[in-house]
Amino acid sequence: MSAAVDHRFRTLTGRGEAGRDPGTRGEDRAFVLDARFSHRGTWAGIEDLVESAYLALRRLGRDDLIDRYNYALHMVLPRHRQGLALVHATLTDSSEGTERTRNFPLDRAYRIVHSLVELIVDWQREVAPTGQWTVLARGFDEAQHLSRRFFAELARRASSIKVVVETEDGNASAPEPFAELVQNELPSTIIDEQEKEQLEAVLDSCGFDLFEQHYPALLAHYRHYGYELAAARLAIRALSICNHYGYYHESGSFAEAVLPHFDAIVGDDQVLRWNLVGNIFQGLVMVGQQDRAQSVVEALAGEHLTRPDLLAKMNYVLAMVHLRYATVQDIGRAEHHLGLAGEMVAAARGMLPPDEYHFFKVFSDNGLAFLRVRQGRREEALALCTEGYALLTAELGEHRHKLHRSVLQYNAAQVYVMLDRLDDALAYYAQAAEMDPYYSEYHNEAGNILQRQERYAEALEAYDRAIAYSAPYPQVHFNKAVCHTHLEQWDEALAAFGYSLELDPAQSEALLMRAEILDALGREDEALADIETAIALDGELVTARVNRAVAYFARGDLTGALRDMDHVIAIERDEPSHYENRAEIYRAMAHEDQYLRDLEKARDLRLAA
Repeated sequence: MSAAVDHRFRTLTGRGEAGRDPGTRGEDRAFVLDARFSHRGTWAGIEDLVESAYLALRRLGRDDLIDRYNYALHMVLPRHRQGLALVHATLTDSSEGTERTRNFPLDRAYRIVHSLVELIVDWQREVAPTGQWTVLARGFDEAQHLSRRFFAELARRASSIKVVVETEDGNASAPEPFAELVQNELPSTIIDEQEKEQLEAVLDSCGFDLFEQHYPALLAHYRHYGYELAAARLAIRALSICNHYGYYHESGSFAEAVLPHFDAIVGDDQVLRWNLVGNIFQGLVMVGQQDRAQSVVEALAGEHLTRPDLLAKMNYVLAMVHLRYATVQDIGRAEHHLGLAGEMVAAARGMLPPDEYHFFKVFSDNGLAFLRVRQGRREEALALCTEGYALLTAELGEHRHKLHRSVLQYNAAQVYVMLDRLDDALAYYAQAAEMDPYYSEYHNEAGNILQRQERYAEALEAYDRAIAYSAPYPQVHFNKAVCHTHLEQWDEALAAFGYSLELDPAQSEALLMRAEILDALGREDEALADIETAIALDGELVTARVNRAVAYFARGDLTGALRDMDHVIAIERDEPSHYENRAEIYRAMAHEDQYLRDLEKARDLRLAA
């Protein structure tokens, strides 16, 4: 390949040959990116690639594409954030301080990754539709979770972009689906003492945007020269910002730098102690390190807190460990900690302003509502949600704690679904969406209820809103595909299943449902391919095995059909229909004894049922 190597990522100037327009159609290009998290932050290297795409599309006047990827661009390009205001900002995006009572789910960052991949694909399609691009990710050993995920997704989804990763060990195996491995020495990017002092002055009192841009260079300097305490102090701010944006793997990675110096940093300040413990906990628990997260809370907060309001928060968090995050959940211990939290909230009443106390109580009671749902006491849970909303609204008004009040409406809606009061659930989803109109999940889940009620046109409208208000995620497109299937809109269903599977290929149910449509349309080979992919994902999937046996039988492959039905019966020995299916295979094979034996077995099972 003859490619013009793009040096922008080193020099911020020049693209390819001097005087040559980098957007020439058909041009092959190579992009060299530094993927080291320790030197470039969460979106190491990716930010540079995305910025090139953004600037190119802006020069070309493609505001439609910039608008389509607004959310991802806003999140990944802090240098341009002021000019990329969020079009569909949720209350989780816009709320600050104590008003921000909901964290982003883990998969929200993965949605951003999907959006970034599609941005790069659209950029290439716009400026070089016949070109072959190569992306070289240098320092891949030091890339963090989201960076690794981006390069993997780009390699999987962008057929005309070759992704190459560089590691220190040139003999290591290339992780799938990367194209190949290369080896090259990375240059040092450690800033000097003068630059360090300049950055310290800038970062001392700056906001999120500037901090995101510059903290990696300062942190790398501290680590390089062994300034461990200074590194820990800076890492705390980086950890908190990563938590704020839902980059939990990246947040959790800072714990090692912070924990050895924790007591030296917080001293006797209980509020600071709890705030930092809570941030460290969040970064660990969200990535499956529940035991370590719990240990951090117990060791660094348990015996050090005396203020009732902080003890209430600690017990609430420990309750959620046992109720939500633990591998083996413990309802009893969760109830114990929520009881202690309630006692501490009551004890804190005299030390808190009335509005803070009312919010604090309602927030704690919302955790109790979650417990009551788990205990099957749904009416009590519903009362806690609705009464908490009424209290907050009466005491604080319509504009304070808007996010938490919308969450209470949402939680009430979910309880109504459990009670099978679907119209009431829809009313509460509508109220939650009125307060937080761009929270995609409200519309997706409302669409699911409408679909249950066979109100398919309204459900599709709800799914379309959910899609418009979020970076891509597979669940909503799967739900939309199912809705189109009910309406027998086969082309639309296949398109929605296809996009959902592009976002997440490991969806057995989507594969099997698409296979049924393809088979009904006479596209048997494609249907069988989907079934076999589903079985490759889960070899014990009974429905897939039965469907493949049927497909093999129709093709005259009786041996293959029999093999699948033998496997199915080994999994589900008491299902009479399996024996009836296998009996038909034996009959086609002229194995009369086995045929009669299976029919008798099926008859016995039906009589015993």
